[in-house]
Amino acid sequence: MERPAGDEAPAAEGAADWSPPGPGTWVVDRSHGPPNPTRLFRRLGSTGTAPAYRDAFRDNGAPLDTIDIQFVNGQLYRRLVPLVGAKADRGKPPPAPLLKLITRLHPAFRREERQAAHTLEHRPYLDAIARWYESERDEWIADNRRLQAVDLSTLDDAALADHLRDLDSQLVRGWYRHHRLHSYDLGPIGDLLAHTNDWGFDRVEVMTLLRGSSPATTEAADHARAIADALDAAGVEPRTVSDVESIRAVPAASEALDAYLDTYGWRLVSGYDIVGAVLNELPSAICGVVRASAGTEAATRDDDLEAELRSRCPEPESFDELLSDARAAYGVRDDNGPLTSQWPTGLTRRAYLEAGRRLASDDRIEEADHVFELDIPELVGVLLDLPDTKTAVEITERAEHRRWEGTLRGPDFLGPEPVEPDIDLLPPSLRRMMRMVTTAVDLLEPDAERNANALEGLGIGSDVYTGTARVVDDAVDAIARLEPGDVLVTPFTSPSFNAILPIAGAVVVQEGGLLCHAAVMARELDLPAVIGCLDALDTITDGDRVEVDPGSGRVRVL
Repeated sequence: MERPAGDEAPAAEGAADWSPPGPGTWVVDRSHGPPNPTRLFRRLGSTGTAPAYRDAFRDNGAPLDTIDIQFVNGQLYRRLVPLVGAKADRGKPPPAPLLKLITRLHPAFRREERQAAHTLEHRPYLDAIARWYESERDEWIADNRRLQAVDLSTLDDAALADHLRDLDSQLVRGWYRHHRLHSYDLGPIGDLLAHTNDWGFDRVEVMTLLRGSSPATTEAADHARAIADALDAAGVEPRTVSDVESIRAVPAASEALDAYLDTYGWRLVSGYDIVGAVLNELPSAICGVVRASAGTEAATRDDDLEAELRSRCPEPESFDELLSDARAAYGVRDDNGPLTSQWPTGLTRRAYLEAGRRLASDDRIEEADHVFELDIPELVGVLLDLPDTKTAVEITERAEHRRWEGTLRGPDFLGPEPVEPDIDLLPPSLRRMMRMVTTAVDLLEPDAERNANALEGLGIGSDVYTGTARVVDDAVDAIARLEPGDVLVTPFTSPSFNAILPIAGAVVVQEGGLLCHAAVMARELDLPAVIGCLDALDTITDGDRVEVDPGSGRVRVL
């Protein structure tokens, strides 16, 4: 499990302890963090996730206490925490008659049933979604711009420490808000999928109906397209751009570039942690985004499919309401993450880099990038030379330990084997709520049973595509090497891939399910994709000629 502070020596190979971090069943999540995250990321996740979902469940009504995440040897594990008996949870529910009795007599379940009924009748999540777009979104942008406007070069160490504290507050607040908003964006989508599954509809087809409902998914590409259009109007072929200077040589393109970087320059473009790069650090990536955006178009809805599914639905009015709510919620997920997480995390990276340069030049750390081994309170202590701060040697040992963690791959679950709860035993409103939650959570990750065969996963799209595989580690690697028409093969995608994905011919990701980021992007861009292809990185080699068949959910190396 996680080592206590001060116990940083790397363990011998194969000596990792994979004991669960608490009672119950913990399922690995490999698509929302690196295998060896920084201490800052671990603190935000392990202390900030459970409160967000606990508040969400209490406000909406749910037969769960919360969703918790913890880290074991750097790997992120997720647990659905039961409403009653969480500390004694052995991964198995009580016998069916007892469970049915408990859920109807226990005060906590009776309270949640009343709240769930109220939520389902009045749909308050629609008001929360409206508030996000009407005011909250602009407030997050303004707060991020305020932090971005700080000139770090003018700050002494004490002022830099204060700035880091401000960033920490923004990160903590953003982590909570991002996950709190998930009850508004994932809930209605889970409700739609649970109902349409009962009606015998294919989930992939149903999710296709949400295409075009997430403007933020392609927003970065729209900004980059403005640069490409300005270059084209000046007689410069956008696909030939290889350096930022050639963009700056065209005044209109330079102005569009300034607007683009002012909004996106300090957002992470690789991963979710502060060790990932931001766009301002990667001039070649900026050029790649401009090249990728030339000639791309936004996604459109499939009205014929919607009419066909409605005609088959036994409850067309319910279908319309569920679809409308899911469309309203769909865009919030990819809209809020960049503002509540990517942007403040990128600004925190900027402050860490400044601190790292100072500390390395003063020999307070051995290498500048060792600054990432410190959580913000620890970094403040080093900057201010407070008592009991970490020494350079201790920080180096931490870096070695985290590198070792990056070589590990933990079990798919810790604790008792996962057991599907018998949702039908719950009272009616909680039954529906639980189906919403479990449907949404399950579809964020691959279906291990369905994807048991090599190069098989969940297909998105209908057309078979053949192209050259470009195997990349992250968005920075993709921007540097992906050529138009290549098949992008990567562990998972995050919003940092949004600008580069339009030029891919097809997408293959190892992690994720029907609701993961790669699946959302494939639908929005009408890209053939295979999601949750568990053997992709072990079987496909960079440069292979591959066939992506979304209809069968298979990839074939030619």
